[in-house]
Amino acid sequence: MKITKTLIDKYLSGKASAEEIAAVENALANNEFYWEDFMPETEWQAYEMDSDFKNQKEIKAHIFKQIGQKNKDRFSWLKYAAIIFFIGIGAWLGLNQIDSPKHTTAYRNPKKVQPTLQEQPSNLYYINSGNTIQQIAVPDGSTIDLYPNSEVKFSSDFTTISAREIQLKGKAKFTVAKDKTKPFRVHTADLTTTALGTVFSVEEGGSAITKIKLYEGRIEVKSNQHDEDKQTLHLQFQPNEEISIDRKLKQIISETRVNTSPSSKRGSYLKTSGQLIFKNLPLQDVLHIISHNYGLKLSVEPKDIQNKYYSGTYKNTASAYVNMLADIQALHKITIHVQTE
Repeated sequence: MKITKTLIDKYLSGKASAEEIAAVENALANNEFYWEDFMPETEWQAYEMDSDFKNQKEIKAHIFKQIGQKNKDRFSWLKYAAIIFFIGIGAWLGLNQIDSPKHTTAYRNPKKVQPTLQEQPSNLYYINSGNTIQQIAVPDGSTIDLYPNSEVKFSSDFTTISAREIQLKGKAKFTVAKDKTKPFRVHTADLTTTALGTVFSVEEGGSAITKIKLYEGRIEVKSNQHDEDKQTLHLQFQPNEEISIDRKLKQIISETRVNTSPSSKRGSYLKTSGQLIFKNLPLQDVLHIISHNYGLKLSVEPKDIQNKYYSGTYKNTASAYVNMLADIQALHKITIHVQTE
């Protein structure tokens, strides 16, 4: 990948992709270019960040003094300058003591946050640009298996915060340490998965499909965004259950449940380009899928759908829900009230 000023700007502002970050940091590691060729001292003088940490002006002045040295160490000081503006004074004080984790790793604080050393710990940012799974230790004792071409960000210390928040791009498997006082939440572009004492995986694929699978314990999955034309996604899962969400269409495209009907230990839903297939799925899950995917408000007496299951295959059309609801009501002799959004 060619290193350009546009790419450098993206790297410094935290907007670069994992591949772009890896390319820039690989070029740095091999002394392939100098930062000042892309970011002259005059631009550094005018470069402003959102944060305003303690002693920022003094540190900035010290950096510019080092930039002025006419030797090959210049690129290192510019690199440190970029890092310092991301993580603030806390990282500056311990810069020489930081041992870089394996694989490509960076440390950044989120924008719009003005932390102090006492109030907010810094964030750890891991990028797996290799070809093997990277195992990461989380401060609370949890572990993350980070898959190739994936990245994850979390706090370096959970003791002073109320919840364990994890930001994920790509795919990862989480083994979560039990702590009932601090929920463990994994955030992707459109979903938040919350766990307590759990093993689960989240995959945010490049094809706009997010897959979540539970191996042990229990999890709760919620929509991050609330669209007027969609019912809010809010589901709970048991071990060996999974769900796939189309982030672009904001629809459930597959779901697997266990311990459903007496005749089958598994229930499922699958959406293909031509068909919608329900197989021994609990009726409450069937209605949730219809409600979420078609933007409907459905109301029914809870006792009417308790311990009831449904199977059926339909053409994948915009009005398929009409036949679905008619068949469900006729089969189970119940009334479902429908209100379009």
